Amino acid sequence: MSWKAPKIEYVNGYKIVEIDGPVFKVYDGTLQIGDDFPYPGEAAAFARSLPRRGAPTGVSRQD
Repeated sequence: MSWKAPKIEYVNGYKIVEIDGPVFKVYDGTLQIGDDFPYPGEAAAFARSLPRRGAPTGVSRQD
């Protein structure tokens, strides 16, 4: 059995985390928003449909 670190991406200020399965979850801080998504594009589209949030603390990103 191997351990895999979760893959994390930020879209529109929300954190999208890939969990084994694969399952993609959208978080607002530590609170999960919405359902589990089977594809990353669905999770990203859901995050884009939400009101924009500021960048998470400690992360600086220029687009």
